[in-house]
Amino acid sequence: MAIFDPTIFQGLSGSVGNVTAYKLGDKHVARGKAIVIKDAKTLAQLKQRERMRVVTALRRGFIVVLEAGYCSASRKVCSNCFVRDNIGKVEVDDELNTTVDLLSLSLSGGELGMPRIGAEVEAGERQVVFRWESQPLMPRMEKDDRLFGAVFERVLRRSRLVELGTRGECGELAWMLPEEWDVGQLVVYGFATSANGKRASGTLGILG
Repeated sequence: MAIFDPTIFQGLSGSVGNVTAYKLGDKHVARGKAIVIKDAKTLAQLKQRERMRVVTALRRGFIVVLEAGYCSASRKVCSNCFVRDNIGKVEVDDELNTTVDLLSLSLSGGELGMPRIGAEVEAGERQVVFRWESQPLMPRMEKDDRLFGAVFERVLRRSRLVELGTRGECGELAWMLPEEWDVGQLVVYGFATSANGKRASGTLGILG
């Protein structure tokens, strides 16, 4: 705080930059504003930022899958759902090293029953072969539920959505990898949606 001669700054009051001037009795006073550090960096905050960084990068890689998995044409809604469901799956140690089990990721969400989907990578043929079983009709399952596979390439961080068949019938489908994908870097998932695409199951981590 400083007391100053107001001859030059007669009647000065208010703030300029980080200095506030006001009258205190018969004296004119200038006081510097306290500097508030809003970007605090506690270990807990840094860990949470790392989780968000990792899950955001993963979200970008799965964006083509999430519209079906979260039953919304809104990229914002799908992104928010993905972050909500997966940020807690990113582990961060005290040195800020991060790990995440890619097979545990949620790419879909809802109350439908989980499908019976399997998959096998045929490296020589550069393809993923999906196989699925028919399921008995029961609550949260309908014969016309649509079955989907999702394939993720770890290095490129790209994904593809593969529509398979319906829950009421068994089947098999071979999906060819894009030319630039590494056959040794695949993670495969499955989920189901209702026929109208408005409801979904959780995500099945198949292989990775």
